[in-house]
Amino acid sequence: MGALKWWLRIVGVLYVLEGGLLTARALLDRAGFAAMWASAEASALDELAIRGAQIAGLPTVMTWALLGVLMLVFSRMPEKARVLVITVALWELLVWIPSDIVGSLYGFTMPRTATLVAIHVVIGVSGLLLMRRAAKA
Repeated sequence: MGALKWWLRIVGVLYVLEGGLLTARALLDRAGFAAMWASAEASALDELAIRGAQIAGLPTVMTWALLGVLMLVFSRMPEKARVLVITVALWELLVWIPSDIVGSLYGFTMPRTATLVAIHVVIGVSGLLLMRRAAKA
């Protein structure tokens, strides 16, 4: 359980930081938040695009924060975190990788896409492997 506990803590902190900081950006720097998702300069976006990105993106980044908090809570009892680990791993592998690939078709650069896909693969696969190893122990 030790490795899974640390996975929950490391990924949990990453999610809390990313979710919290991006939530703040969505609320305080709406145009910058929209530009990040659109892979465009903020000045190139009109008000409708900014509102659309904020409305669509805010639940996503807040979900990161929520999942991060849950991972930190469950890191104290990793033996009960099976569903959470599966949820996070599948979210990384089945939601974020396709999202990044679609983003690359609409303006994400290949280095950005490759970096994001690598991060999602590492988090998703390592979570599943560590959970499987913990279940055998």
